[in-house]
Amino acid sequence: MGTIVGIPRALAYHDYFPLWKVFLSSLGAELAVSPPTSRAIVNEGVRLAVDGTCLPVKIFYGHVSWLIQAGVDSIFLPRLISVAPKEYICPKFMGLPDMTAAAFGSQARFISPVVNLTRSPGLLHREMEGVGKGLGYSAREIRKAWDQAAAAQRDYESFLQQGNWPAEYHCRGATEVAVDQPPGAPDLRIGLLGHNYVVYDSFASMDAVSRLRAMGAQVLTVDMLSPVKIEAQAARWPKRMFWTSGRRILGAAWEYTEMPVDGIIYITAFGCGTDSLTAELVERTVRRQSRIPQLILNIDEHTGEAGVVTRLEAFVDMLRWRRTR
Repeated sequence: MGTIVGIPRALAYHDYFPLWKVFLSSLGAELAVSPPTSRAIVNEGVRLAVDGTCLPVKIFYGHVSWLIQAGVDSIFLPRLISVAPKEYICPKFMGLPDMTAAAFGSQARFISPVVNLTRSPGLLHREMEGVGKGLGYSAREIRKAWDQAAAAQRDYESFLQQGNWPAEYHCRGATEVAVDQPPGAPDLRIGLLGHNYVVYDSFASMDAVSRLRAMGAQVLTVDMLSPVKIEAQAARWPKRMFWTSGRRILGAAWEYTEMPVDGIIYITAFGCGTDSLTAELVERTVRRQSRIPQLILNIDEHTGEAGVVTRLEAFVDMLRWRRTR
């Protein structure tokens, strides 16, 4: 039996799980992934987090706690600094290994390779090699595992660009998927913006995607758009956005204004420092470049499901009423 490595189903999981899964599995690790976010997980994260922590990080704490309570003593937690040249991740991502270690102490061992692509590409390879050697593998075997993992990540991203959802990717070959589209062709097209760890977490987003699809709307995400087009649109800004997720959101917002979409929804977590700027820029851009209605949903652990549902229903009703005008 190989080493059991825990992966919290939160934050960067929603972007890079195929990469991590194939890499660690190829090196003989047995993966233990925490379950989908629940109220109990959120409550545990709120209990552990300090004041001022945003909801996604609180959710992350809850998932780490779940893994530790399940008996997992090694948890994969990369220190994400930069995943693209000249771009950076949210400061909380950068300090997440330190914050988590402070919260949980010696209850678990955290495997935290540094990912910083603003520096030499050799740094990432050395960090991944360190992870592999810690699992008892040679440099050659580690390179092979990394190549396989990178191919899996590219396949995942291509799958999403074809208009599919992460749940459908993870459930390929299964009889059920997590996001259902009601019978009949959707009569509305809505562009959805937000960080993936909010949009794809059904608890954090109050299951907005499934609710919109049940209302007869086709929902588009940033991952469904061409990366080339997103980059071209983001480059239209007079100053380069250096947050990776913020840059993708801004590029997608501009792209939506040139697409046949009926409305745009931005789901943001209360207390998110990057979104405090990005959401404002998105609102101004959409208003100046188009007449597309937009809705900004600001959520935290106190957000009531009924209020979110009411706002989504009202927004969809308004879009259909607008079509008749």
